[in-house]
Amino acid sequence: MKPFPKLGDFLTAISEDDWRTAEECREAIVELENRADDIKNNIRNNLPKSLFMSVSREDLLGLVMTMDEIPNAAKDISGIIIGRKMSIPEQVKDQFISCSNAAIKAPKPSSEAVRKVDEMQKSGFGSNDAAALSDLVAHLEQIERENDELEIELRHSLFQCKKEYDPIDMVFLYDIINKIGSLADISQTVGHLLVRLISR
Repeated sequence: MKPFPKLGDFLTAISEDDWRTAEECREAIVELENRADDIKNNIRNNLPKSLFMSVSREDLLGLVMTMDEIPNAAKDISGIIIGRKMSIPEQVKDQFISCSNAAIKAPKPSSEAVRKVDEMQKSGFGSNDAAALSDLVAHLEQIERENDELEIELRHSLFQCKKEYDPIDMVFLYDIINKIGSLADISQTVGHLLVRLISR
């Protein structure tokens, strides 16, 4: 989940038209995404096919693939913005950063949930652990709902200034907002997959 501090720095930089910093953040995001791909492939290639695994192999692979969507999204977001040198309309800059920060904070509790499941596997699944995991998943759901509300408000504000912005860039900006919002959605899905993983 490490691309996310860099993604936050990247989005702050582009909102300030600091393209040098944005380029540096983009390079770091790409490097971290490549590392995430290596980890994903290593897990996929070395995961035992034994029927005696403590969790479902299919569910575990599904979790890994879903988690990999997070750094992929960070790479896509930064790539589109850098590729088009997109600026954020002045009227919505504050809302854009608020909405982005809300989505970017979602992967942290999902990482905590993954660590919690790892601890539960090592120590045995107790009721307190299950309750803690449920609380983390509920927190992810709350983040996702809050992000949806911020995204709706941002879209409304963006619509108000559409005549002052390049129409093609506007299309790309809506796509960027979608992708940023997907970070919270993916993180929520990770939480649900973890619950499914331990409930079997």
